[in-house]
Amino acid sequence: MRKESLGDQIGNHERDFFCTMKILFLTSRAPYPPLGGDRLRALHFIKALSQQHQVTLLTFAASPAEAEALRPIAEYVERFETVVLEARRSYLNCLVGLFSRTPLQVHYYRSAAMRRLIRASLQRERFDLIFVHLVRMADYIHDLDGLPKIMDLTDALSLNYERSAAFQNGRPLTAYNLAQRVETRRIRAYEARVVDWFDCNLLISPVDRDYLTRFAAAEKVRVIGPVVDLGYFHFYDGPHDPNTIVFMGKMSTFPNQDAVLYFHREIFPLLRQRLPHLRLNIVGVEPSAAILALRQHPGVTVTGYVPDVRPHLQQAVLSICPMRTGAGAKNKVLESMAVGTPVVATSLGVEGIALRPGHDALLADSPEAFAAAINRLVGNAALRRQLARNGRALVAEKYSWELVLAQLNELVESLNRRAPHQRCSPDTAIAKLPPQ
Repeated sequence: MRKESLGDQIGNHERDFFCTMKILFLTSRAPYPPLGGDRLRALHFIKALSQQHQVTLLTFAASPAEAEALRPIAEYVERFETVVLEARRSYLNCLVGLFSRTPLQVHYYRSAAMRRLIRASLQRERFDLIFVHLVRMADYIHDLDGLPKIMDLTDALSLNYERSAAFQNGRPLTAYNLAQRVETRRIRAYEARVVDWFDCNLLISPVDRDYLTRFAAAEKVRVIGPVVDLGYFHFYDGPHDPNTIVFMGKMSTFPNQDAVLYFHREIFPLLRQRLPHLRLNIVGVEPSAAILALRQHPGVTVTGYVPDVRPHLQQAVLSICPMRTGAGAKNKVLESMAVGTPVVATSLGVEGIALRPGHDALLADSPEAFAAAINRLVGNAALRRQLARNGRALVAEKYSWELVLAQLNELVESLNRRAPHQRCSPDTAIAKLPPQ
C-alpha cells in the first residue's frame, strides 16, 4: 500500500528510471519494537529500502512473544519469518566456541534452523541483493557468490571491544571481563576477514571507518550515518521541569551502565550541592541490577522500558551523555537535539556527530567541568534556547530521514548497475552456500 502511494507521487519517467529490487534482509535481533540503537538502525534501513524495493526479512527472536511483537513490521516488508533463538543452545554454542578463533557472538547466533530458512528462501525466490545487519550474521552467506551483498557493521566492534578492554584493565577479573578479553582478540581479525566477503560494508561514524580501514579494505567501507525521524521527534518549545535531567539508552550495555554509574558517583553529588532539588531520570530498557539499585538514592528515577521517550525528553531541562567507552554515533544525542532538549556530553559521547562544541551542545570531560556545564545551562534560559534551536537545525541538515533514504537508494542502485551479469539462479546460489 505504501509503495503505491509513493508511486503516485512520482511521474512515470521517474518510476521507469528506478529499478525495483528484491532484497533479502538478515538480522540477528527482531528490529521491531526498536529496543536499542542496533534494532533502530535495522528498522530505519528496512523502512528506507521498502520505499523503492521489495524486502524479505529473516530474523531471530529471543522468544515466541518477541516473534509475535514483530508483526507490525509487515507494513514495510513483503514477507518476514523468524527463528526463535534458544538461550540454552546459544550458551552451549559459546562454550564450544571457546576453543575456536571465531568471536563468541558469532557462535551465539549459530543456528541450523536459520541456515535452513535462508536456504529455503533462496530456493523459493530470485533475489537481487542480500543485506546483512551486524557482523554476527555474516557467516550465513559468506560462501554465497553471484549476488551483491551489503553488510551494515554499524560500529567498528573491534574499536568498541578494544576501548572496553583497556577501560577495564586492572579491574577485578570477572566472567564478563574474561569474555571481553577473549572477544577483543578475535573480533579484529574477524572483522577484517568479513569485510572482504561483501561488496560494501556500512559504518555509522567516520571515526569507526578510520579505525576499521587501518586493517580492512578501505574501498569496501562506507559511512551512512545515523538517522532521526524528524516528524516523530518533533521540535518542542513548551514548558519543562528545570529540576529534571535525563539519560536515555539501553541499560543492559556496559558503556551505558558505566556512563550512568560514573555520573551518579562523581558528578551528581557536585550538582546536588548547588541544585538540591535536581533529579536524574534514567530512561531505557533492560536496566541492570546496578542501575535499578540507584532508585534507592534521593533524586533518581529508573523507568525501565517506556513506549515513548519523547515526554521524558520534553520534560527535562537537558539531556546528558557522559560516555567514557564505546563506539559509534549515539542516537540519544541526536534524538535529544531533534526534540530541542539541549545536550551536555563528554567528547566520546558525541563522537561521530558533526556538531560544534558550545554551539550545538556543551562538552565536558571531567566531573567538575561536566557539573559546571550543567549548572551553567540550568540557570541560563537564553543559552538553553540557543542550543535547542542549533541542535535541531544540525539534525535536520545532516541526519534526516530523506538523506539516509537517498544514500541507501544510491548505494543499492550502484551495485545493481555495476554487476547485473552476476545474477545467479536460486539453484546456483544454494549450491554455493555452506552445508547445513
